[in-house]
Amino acid sequence: MYLTMKLKNLFHITVFFFLTFNSCREEKVKENAPNVMQIRLSADNTAIELHHIPAYILDEFRADSLQNSQWQNFFAVYEDIPDPEMRDFQPALEGSYVIVDGLVRFKPGSDFRKGTSYFARCYTKSLLREPQDIISSRKLFSTGEFIEYQFKILR
Repeated sequence: MYLTMKLKNLFHITVFFFLTFNSCREEKVKENAPNVMQIRLSADNTAIELHHIPAYILDEFRADSLQNSQWQNFFAVYEDIPDPEMRDFQPALEGSYVIVDGLVRFKPGSDFRKGTSYFARCYTKSLLREPQDIISSRKLFSTGEFIEYQFKILR
């Protein structure tokens, strides 16, 4: 009987410490969905837009005059093909890039064709890291990550 009471007390003490230590743990702050970069088709179906780009990246884009090939290394639109293994080898569509109202807009050289599937990619890599973090770590990691948006013009 005495042993049973000791085990019950040990159980309660263990639960108490477990709850205490877990309540002191630092909680990670989740990023709000509106602050994540997003790719969308424009309202008139004539352009692709990249929304919620961090301000420091937009400032860099405004300061530099990028050629189309440089823009395509960051944000590009492709005609989709049925073979998923060959998607990464598609040439990017030619067109113009404009920064308007805090977003990047790509308008193809010739209009999107009705009934054709396309996909757009934003090659984020380490762009979402703050510049001071990159400087303090002295390392620029390239993860190869991208955001992809698939679309098809119906009208």
